Amino acid sequence: MAILVGIDEAGYGPHLGPLVVSAAAVRLPAPPDPDPNLWGVLRGHVRKRPRGTSSRLAICDSKDAYTACGPGPLERATLAFLAACGRTPASLWALVEATRPPSAGGTASDEPSCPWQEPATLSLPQYQDAASVTSAAEHLARGLAHVGGACERLWINVAPAARFNRLVRTTGNKAAALFALTADLLAAAHRRWPDEAIHITMDRHGGRRYYADLLAQAFPMHAVITVDESRGESRYRLPRAGRRAGEMRLTIRERCEQTSLPTALASMAAKYVRELHMHQFNAYFRAKVPGLRPTAGYGRDAWRFLAEVDGARRADGVPDAAILRCR
Repeated sequence: MAILVGIDEAGYGPHLGPLVVSAAAVRLPAPPDPDPNLWGVLRGHVRKRPRGTSSRLAICDSKDAYTACGPGPLERATLAFLAACGRTPASLWALVEATRPPSAGGTASDEPSCPWQEPATLSLPQYQDAASVTSAAEHLARGLAHVGGACERLWINVAPAARFNRLVRTTGNKAAALFALTADLLAAAHRRWPDEAIHITMDRHGGRRYYADLLAQAFPMHAVITVDESRGESRYRLPRAGRRAGEMRLTIRERCEQTSLPTALASMAAKYVRELHMHQFNAYFRAKVPGLRPTAGYGRDAWRFLAEVDGARRADGVPDAAILRCR
């Protein structure tokens, strides 16, 4: 058997809202290809197009799904995958707790509080009916079981502005902060399956091609073997000692959510959780500022939003560090 893991992020570019990095893992009979076409394997149970009336589960790049249909397909994919893993969170709080990676850092004692972060008050599902999620979970579980596989884990690492800013200060820059969040997920997979082969596929962080030094820092007690660092992709191996221990392989390429179903799932989960956090963020300030237009947190609109909520922020004592990213 082998564990296939996909890792992707949402919210790297905006000024407001969290950066979210997610990892989705499935178990399959050991494939000859570390990144097999699971859309083909699971034909009849999943689909790659977000639109349509089929009961099959749509799994695709989160940007494609969100642009075409809004947050609905993101929610259905995320909650269906979790249900197939045996977890059915009824609130954002339960979702965050069920998917928190064990190696992730929590909130530091000196970080400012964020009054809009009340995940227990946001019930799930928000955009799909429960029956649709259940149907999708059954489709996915049945398709994987047919080929001897199963859904394993979903980890979601959330860095609101305060945690993001702390990571930037600690690591030195925004790209390093993103890798630190990703390294939490790599470490979680490495520890969760110590005796099995793990094949991880993740999206490139910007234009970065070389990751060996970063991996060596993340896994100081393990050898990191560079297999390839070409223009198209970067590949690494992390062998593990022991007769039964399987090695961890890591493939990093651009747009891998187009070719890796676990990475597409991770992309959808990361975007979904970011959207839920932005939903709460906007709802909090719209209740205080009549007529306020919501924001996605990007570009000039972020500054427009900050100007319009300035009075409400001051009245509530919300400092810049709690709401605005430093990078």
